[in-house]
Amino acid sequence: MAVDAPAAGSVSKLECVASVGGKGDAKMSLYRHLAPLTVNAVVRSLPLSSRVNLQPAMVCLFTQLRIGVEKPRMKFGRGEVAFLPSGGLICVFLGEAQSDRPLNPIGKVESGLEWFDSVRSGDVVSLKLPAP
Repeated sequence: MAVDAPAAGSVSKLECVASVGGKGDAKMSLYRHLAPLTVNAVVRSLPLSSRVNLQPAMVCLFTQLRIGVEKPRMKFGRGEVAFLPSGGLICVFLGEAQSDRPLNPIGKVESGLEWFDSVRSGDVVSLKLPAP
């Protein structure tokens, strides 16, 4: 008789919750394998609250993080999350975008992306780890 082993969790995937301007919550997954130093720094800084800065095709969240370029990319799709080292911004992409600066990819929005579509400049977004 075979015994089922418990499913192993991912050592790369970390879940967090974004409370979007008091309008709703979005579930985000951060992936260490995309940019390990960046993801670890973001997770250590949680919980954090930030005012929103809207850019074409993306919502940006200000942070105090100072991290260098790590596995940079210039092209992103809807729902992807990246870190802009030159500005210390966490960016959530609302559509296909080509950046003129390198960004560190860190994850994606799993659910609730529609809440990011409704934010306005100055709204506050809070990022935190889910309650155990």
